[in-house]
Parts: sequence; structure tokens; C-alpha cells
Amino acid sequence: MNTIAMVLQLAVGVGVTVGICVVLSFCVWQIWHTFRQGTHYLKKLHKIPCSRCVYFTGDYRMKCAVHPMSALTEDAIDCVDYLADAPVYGEHVCQTVGSYCQIKTLVKR
Repeated sequence: MNTIAMVLQLAVGVGVTVGICVVLSFCVWQIWHTFRQGTHYLKKLHKIPCSRCVYFTGDYRMKCAVHPMSALTEDAIDCVDYLADAPVYGEHVCQTVGSYCQIKTLVKR
């Protein structure tokens, strides 16, 4: 009887140790998986070009003059009306596309 009790006590001890290891490894995996999903989602959100667009107003009431409903959302990632507000364009665009400067001044109001 003494031998059976010792074997059962050893089995319970090993089972508890294995159980704790399984739970800890699951928690570590879950944290790692959540971290990877979060970084993937952030990379996707950084592809939204709205804040660099000429039609972006910066006003919370109407963020975009062309697509106000999809501005700053994932739908805006492949926006066909995106026009960069880069300093490279400057006067060159104003000379070639006359309405560019007019739109830029209207949108920034």
C-alpha cells in the first residue's frame, strides 16, 4: 500500500508540473501571437495615405473633400483620387495643373 501511495503521489507531482508547463507555454504563445497580429495591423494602418493627400483637411468634421466616409480608414489604402501634397510638386504642379492650387487652398480652409 505504501508503494502505491508513493507512485500516485509521484504521478500527481509530475502531472501538476506538466500542467503548469503547458499553461505557461500556452500563455507565452498567446502573447506572441497577439503581438504579431498587432504589428501586422499597424503596418497595414501605416499604408493609409490620407494625411499626405492634398484633399485631406485635417478637420474632424470632414476629413477628406473627395471621399469623406472612407477617409482615414482601411478603404482609403488604394484611393484612386490620392494626390500627394509633397513639396516636390510645388510651383511645377500649379503651372501645369491650374486647378491644383485652387483645390489646395479651398481644402485647407
